Amino acid sequence: MSEQAIVDARGLSCPEPVLLTQEALREQAGAAFAVLVSSPTARDNVERTLQAAQRRFAVAPDAEGLRFAV
Repeated sequence: MSEQAIVDARGLSCPEPVLLTQEALREQAGAAFAVLVSSPTARDNVERTLQAAQRRFAVAPDAEGLRFAV
């Protein structure tokens, strides 16, 4: 069993979290992955990116911000 990919975008300013999320969407091709963010702006932008890609996700608090389970 392979490990789930994790995109660690904590502490990064937009558009970096969105660009990293878009890259993961391409590379994971439907597989599950997680995105970690630490700012409200990154949260909002990553959420919109995932919605535009029509991917289901759940958001939960993480030790240093939020975790999107995609």
